Amino acid sequence: MTRIEPLAALIVGASLIAPASVARGQSSGSGATGSAPPGAGSGEDKGGDPTRVPAAVSSGWGRWWQPYYTVRGTPDGRVIPTLHLPFGPAPPVVMIAPASRPTLPPPPPGLVRPVPATAPTKVVKKADRERAELLTTYGDRLFRAGNLKRAEERYEQAARLDPFSATPRARLSQVALSRGRYGEAADFLREAETAEPGWIATARDVQSLYSEPADFARHVARLEAHLHKEPLDRDAWLVLGAQWFLSRREGRGADVFRRLDDPNRRPDVALAAFLEAARLREPDPEPQARGPEPGADPFQPPADEVPARP
Repeated sequence: MTRIEPLAALIVGASLIAPASVARGQSSGSGATGSAPPGAGSGEDKGGDPTRVPAAVSSGWGRWWQPYYTVRGTPDGRVIPTLHLPFGPAPPVVMIAPASRPTLPPPPPGLVRPVPATAPTKVVKKADRERAELLTTYGDRLFRAGNLKRAEERYEQAARLDPFSATPRARLSQVALSRGRYGEAADFLREAETAEPGWIATARDVQSLYSEPADFARHVARLEAHLHKEPLDRDAWLVLGAQWFLSRREGRGADVFRRLDDPNRRPDVALAAFLEAARLREPDPEPQARGPEPGADPFQPPADEVPARP
């Protein structure tokens, strides 16, 4: 019995001391009657942990048993996370802001192709389109009268008003043809196809621009004479094929375009457009006559052609 009595006294004493200590901790942590423990207030003023949650705000974080992070930002852009462990906070880790981190050197020039800026789509007003058509009509009258200078001015004004119309550019090609500038005439044909793809299918007869058919024939004859002297002038050949094709002589024009078609050369937008137009205007091949079937009498008509007997 004498050995059991001291052990029982220790157990009773521990049970009396533990609730008192817990009550003191709760009263001091609540901040209502007791003084705040060190580090529970402003940690920066008293040298405590600046990332610790004050016990007056949340008393449960002071006794949280699992690790957790707190993050604090600084005015210079740094981020300081702190790992809190059951036995005390770990040393803070300073993280540099992304803007102040070292970056890789730029790639050498020419390695990365810059993305071209998308040009804004221009919308042509209805009034501008109608005025462009009117200026083109005025230019046709001046061209028919032989006033090439004023006709050229009207066509240029129409081209500026309607950048998506091929008609004034095709007319400028005829002006260049009349002046013997075949390279310039070919360039205007390319501009016409670029401005309005597929315009060849609806183009009017180019001979109607001239007051007399002999005027058109004279310009074509002078172009052919130039090609006899300069047979390697591809622009002149393109203009000659265009004159034939746009004057309802598609067969002769298509022959010129096929001779100019060379896959080893740089693609030509006008030549490709005329080749496509010539292909679309080719007549369908006639069906070939069907011969007699094997083993059938060649002197008897086919069975499907024998008239039915009444």
